[in-house]
Amino acid sequence: MKIRFIDTKSNNAYMNMAIDEALLTSKHPVLRFYTWKPAALSIGYFQKTKLLDKKNIKKHKVDLVRRLTGGNAVLHDKELTYSFIIDEKLMPKSIISSYKKISSGLLQGLMNINLKPTLNTKVKKQEKSPVCFNDPSWYEILVNKKKIIGSAQKRINKKILQHGSILLNINTKKYLSLFKDKKIDQNRITSINIESENKISLTKLKKAMKQGFRTALNLQLINSKLSDKELKLAKQLYTDKYSSKTWNLKW
Repeated sequence: MKIRFIDTKSNNAYMNMAIDEALLTSKHPVLRFYTWKPAALSIGYFQKTKLLDKKNIKKHKVDLVRRLTGGNAVLHDKELTYSFIIDEKLMPKSIISSYKKISSGLLQGLMNINLKPTLNTKVKKQEKSPVCFNDPSWYEILVNKKKIIGSAQKRINKKILQHGSILLNINTKKYLSLFKDKKIDQNRITSINIESENKISLTKLKKAMKQGFRTALNLQLINSKLSDKELKLAKQLYTDKYSSKTWNLKW
């Protein structure tokens, strides 16, 4: 299957989320890589901001943005983020099956840098943490039983958007300071450069993940960029939606 590959590099939180939504208009499937500058805390669509420590968010100069997708809060800092956009008809009908199929590219990408990832098949029934990487959900990707990739999926207008954070490095103290609950288990969070025997650069991670998607999903990746129409829509969504307090503080 042919698919557009777009690396939009670094943007702020509001533009990153705007671009993901704008790419839902693409006539062709898309694999997008991106990073965040400055660091940002993205929260799930239904997540309540009362759980956040807004003083520390301001202190650390971290942007706050609400995602189109669900799930819990992610600190996007030293990482690679991916998004995968595709017509529903080209993927399995069930959410779990499509999630596992897309995640096969992530698993292969981690194996390409000599890690040994697994899909989580055990979820404890307990009060959920507001921190994404503290709570592995069904079939999320673990290394040494710790969550290393956090993903979320949404289906809209007969399209699937799945995006997620691939942690290269992590400042756990900074991450957890952004929440009012200071008793979160730090030992359940990890990153590639904690688990890898060799230092992995962002460039090396991009190459490994790109090859992982290509191999696992049998994709022909066509280098692409945002069209003028997509960029115009992203700028509109940036202004009208993702940078607005109405959207970001709605719950």
